[in-house]
Amino acid sequence: MKTIYNHSTDPFFNLAWEEYIFKNIFKDEDIFLLWQNDYSIIVGRNQNVFEEVNLDYVVKNHIPVVRRNSGGGTVFHDLGNLNFTFMTHSKGNINNYDLMTKKIRQALEELNIPIELVGKSDLKIENLKVSGNAQYLFKDKLLHHGTLLFDSNLDNLKMALKSKSSEIESIGVKSNRSTVTNLKDYTNMSISDIKSYLLSFMVNSNDVITLSPKDIKKIENLKEEKYLQFQWNYGQSPRSIIKKESENYSVKLTIAYGNIEEALIVHNGSLALNLSSSLVGERYFPTDLSFLKKKAPELYQMLF
Repeated sequence: MKTIYNHSTDPFFNLAWEEYIFKNIFKDEDIFLLWQNDYSIIVGRNQNVFEEVNLDYVVKNHIPVVRRNSGGGTVFHDLGNLNFTFMTHSKGNINNYDLMTKKIRQALEELNIPIELVGKSDLKIENLKVSGNAQYLFKDKLLHHGTLLFDSNLDNLKMALKSKSSEIESIGVKSNRSTVTNLKDYTNMSISDIKSYLLSFMVNSNDVITLSPKDIKKIENLKEEKYLQFQWNYGQSPRSIIKKESENYSVKLTIAYGNIEEALIVHNGSLALNLSSSLVGERYFPTDLSFLKKKAPELYQMLF
């Protein structure tokens, strides 16, 4: 098994890096990657950002939201979290989460950490989640990746992700929220120690691939053209209908490709036609609708 070192903590670059390696560098021999993102929210390929993410919180706290290629639920990343990736051929490995997480579990079990696979794709310790896993295919290749919460800020995690709500209707894949914990509570090792340990457990020190400057340039291009784009991160969310009620307002919005397609706002029992029409065509995003803070502050608070 080979590996490729990555010192970047930029989530936009790192997801482009992972995709580029999977589609262009991985050929025959399996690859294992270990990497970290700074504060970010990573949403599943088929998820609705507007259902999953507290947009007002992430905008105020400058937390990037990035869509990945694999399915599964929304996850919170920070520098207290490790991300691991296995690249292999798909035959016999698709949806085999037991097999694809086996080496990670073995590595942690050797440190006397009582980790186990629970349900389809979660790794838990004493029934508390420390890892979510997901997969996607490209031709005959399989990419399996997962998180390892080591010393993540669990308060930020709770604030950034929404609880289940009946206010939004869509066909987006819903996240299953679980009670989580950190690996640091079960070991005296630091996160850098764990990172070095996992790399040495998975890969021989001489099995390292070095990317060329040309490769890095192509990764940067992929980052710019895909992962930094609103259309990828937000616009890929399934069409949805948002309904909200307050003492003074009743709101129904239809969101398509990240934009408000239809808006029906009733204020104190009367149709607010000018307010409704002012929203149509706008992106459903706090900064794009910031004009409401002065025009209709209560409505802005309702929406976000």
